[in-house]
Amino acid sequence: MNDKYVAPTLDSKAFHCPHCWVLTSQNRHQLEYGTSYYHSFDDWKVCFCYNCEWYSVWFEEKMIFPSGSNIPMPHTDMPESVKEIYNEAREIAWQSPRAAAALLRLALEKLTEELWETEWKLNTRIGNLKKKWFPEKAIQALDIVRITANEWGSHLGQIDLTGSDNAKLVNKLFFLLNFIVEHVITVNNQLNANYDDLPEDKKKWIENRDKQS
Repeated sequence: MNDKYVAPTLDSKAFHCPHCWVLTSQNRHQLEYGTSYYHSFDDWKVCFCYNCEWYSVWFEEKMIFPSGSNIPMPHTDMPESVKEIYNEAREIAWQSPRAAAALLRLALEKLTEELWETEWKLNTRIGNLKKKWFPEKAIQALDIVRITANEWGSHLGQIDLTGSDNAKLVNKLFFLLNFIVEHVITVNNQLNANYDDLPEDKKKWIENRDKQS
């Protein structure tokens, strides 16, 4: 996963294209119409990607085409049950960041179930994962998504997510969910694959050593 993902915003000099997913400069144009002369739509703009030459359409500094495309795609190692909810949240995030946050909390619950934590509340599940020596940064990310989604998706609390920065805040939740998958699932899969590549006699020696300890 690219930890330096730059979400599309009109005030960014460059961002990840929602079509080709390359970090590149965007050529911005005011949307206009006319025959012999042009009229300008002040609130409408079009951005053209220098890499793939596809475009995105913006209204009042929000991307409306393609839908949900200013949010990173789900991590390739994200479990399907989680990915389904993640993608649903992507589709509605630009219309209702609060509803997207509620869906991301549900996605987080599904992710803990995929990690063999199925009982009690989400806060308890995360605590149990910490006891299992899950990476500290992944635990922090789990708590950030849980608390932020609770405050925003379920009820308004101490975190003000109703202002102009709400889209950026919900984008961070998507990023963090991918971060968790990367550091909990992907890294574990890579380690398992590397261990499987060891010579069979070396793995047997390790098994015998562990039996004696």
